[in-house]
Amino acid sequence: MTKSHPLHQPINAPKLGTFTRSFTPIVELAAVPAVTSPCPSPTIDLKVLVIASDGQEVDLPAIKQALEYLGTPYTVYVASQTPNGLTPDKLSNGCHGFYQGIILTTGTLSYFNGTDWVSALSQQEWTNLWNYEATMGVRELSWYTYPTADFGYQSPNGEVDTSITPLPMNLTAQGQAAYPYLNATNAVTIQNAYTYLAQPLTDGATVPLFSDSNGNALVAVSTYPDGRQALSMTFDSNPSLIHSIVLSYGLINWLTNGLFLGERHIYMSPQIDDVFIDDTVWLPITPCGTPVDNTGTTYRITGDDLQAVINWQAGKRSDPASANLTLTMAFNGYGATTDAYTPDTLTPLATANQNQFYWVSHTYDHTNLDNLDSADATTEITLNDQIATTLGLTNFSVQNMVTPDVSGLTNANFLVAAYDNGIRYLVSDTSLPGYNNPSPNAGIYNTLEPEILMLPRYPNNLFYNVSAPDEWVAEYNCLYSGFWGRNLTYQEILGKESQFLVTYMLKGDLDPWMFHQPNLRAYDGTHTLLSDLLDLTLQKYAQYYTLPIISPTMDSLGQNVANWMQYNNAGVTASLIPGVSITIAAQKGALVPVTGLNTAGAEIYGGQPISYINLTAGQSVTLPLT
Repeated sequence: MTKSHPLHQPINAPKLGTFTRSFTPIVELAAVPAVTSPCPSPTIDLKVLVIASDGQEVDLPAIKQALEYLGTPYTVYVASQTPNGLTPDKLSNGCHGFYQGIILTTGTLSYFNGTDWVSALSQQEWTNLWNYEATMGVRELSWYTYPTADFGYQSPNGEVDTSITPLPMNLTAQGQAAYPYLNATNAVTIQNAYTYLAQPLTDGATVPLFSDSNGNALVAVSTYPDGRQALSMTFDSNPSLIHSIVLSYGLINWLTNGLFLGERHIYMSPQIDDVFIDDTVWLPITPCGTPVDNTGTTYRITGDDLQAVINWQAGKRSDPASANLTLTMAFNGYGATTDAYTPDTLTPLATANQNQFYWVSHTYDHTNLDNLDSADATTEITLNDQIATTLGLTNFSVQNMVTPDVSGLTNANFLVAAYDNGIRYLVSDTSLPGYNNPSPNAGIYNTLEPEILMLPRYPNNLFYNVSAPDEWVAEYNCLYSGFWGRNLTYQEILGKESQFLVTYMLKGDLDPWMFHQPNLRAYDGTHTLLSDLLDLTLQKYAQYYTLPIISPTMDSLGQNVANWMQYNNAGVTASLIPGVSITIAAQKGALVPVTGLNTAGAEIYGGQPISYINLTAGQSVTLPLT
């Protein structure tokens, strides 16, 4: 189920019982009324409990996606499958709590049982849940909520189908504290999600985090006299919606009080294939249906083109968010040899400015590797490594290769030669079956050579054979005018393609992106197709986030992916005594990321510490939180 829909109030809506809402003004999100707890110093597992009504909720995949990109352990409990099953022992054992946060797919967990809309939890189960939250100091998050007084809202004053009328919402002052990574000067627009409009209660117990221009609270935190805190959103979500993606980190960070297993970074890793050789280009007069290799025209970038790219990249680095942006040049060394291309203004300029880029082998002369024998495969690898040495490429490692046409991944001859010559990281194509990420940010160990890790790489519609706007527009419309029902302009194509790229970034996706050397042609002396596309991508990114963008080398990226996969498969568990200590254990060896844990040497990203705890198999460590 992917279409957003209205919520239905259940006939057995949960009642807060004798609880009355606090009238103590709450000015800080962390401020909670003092409550005597039977567990003043509980032990709480670092795991999130996601409670769904029937498992068909549109927002459930969005919740899972958010947690999986972070690497935060979670359990999904589908309440309707086990009626009356949420007993106290499912949540805790004495003062040992099993979950550090509770996520509800919808506020009342309403679903249609074939006769009526009912809550998937009984009143007793709700009471068990609320008692657990109050006793352990565990927060609750309702991902999609019909606004009622129980969540801190006045009665709804309207409903909006934002697929027709998008709804901008702005951070409040309190919201800025909860979402420091968002650009507070810009609105976050809710689109393609059913939305309820309601004013917040004025009892002092409700803190709006986002509101619209009429003062309706769309995201709010409500505090109860028993000390519980619940954050709720009055709009729907799915994994593809931008508002859902950009809010998700702040939601999980709030839910966990800023201390959780996992980590978040923003990546941009453009890889440009075929550097030093030429590619066919699609001229604007090329008839639709022409084979792409039979256009009769080629292009190889010049020194002037590369200088324009260097100037552009330097300009991007002047922005703190993209200060580390570095393009990766996947090169074919044959094109840099004497007399391969005459005149050759590219190789001298590339050599003089080689430290401005990362360099990755793309084989010596771009031979397809699917059917090569061992000797020829070895030659393709070693000759290009020699060219890297000859050119003095300092940001180069023999561990990496981008194979031509993403070939050779099932050729044992090539794979053995690759391993024997030091290659440990290859790329795959996410658009091909079996080569996409098996889970967020995970790679694929090659089945024929398991010591080689394949890094899934995103293709896109900036085609390999276009070097100027009119070429791209012509070929794009040959392929997609039927889909859109008309021809698109250059700006429209940029808008659509940049939206894919910025969405990857906002999710925290680390897969590299595939481009080709004709895309670096300075078609007007200054701009390139790639710079136009990335400019718009970064412009869109800056509308949402202020976080610095990471552009790692391919081997650094590969090591990150390997560490991530090892962590996800290591059976890592953790528990904390709030304000005192955290204990982390692993069944297998792993480098465990813990956001919010400030140890010696911890990374600071987005204002938060991230510690990486290296554990051997079966090891457990306890670290102080103060």
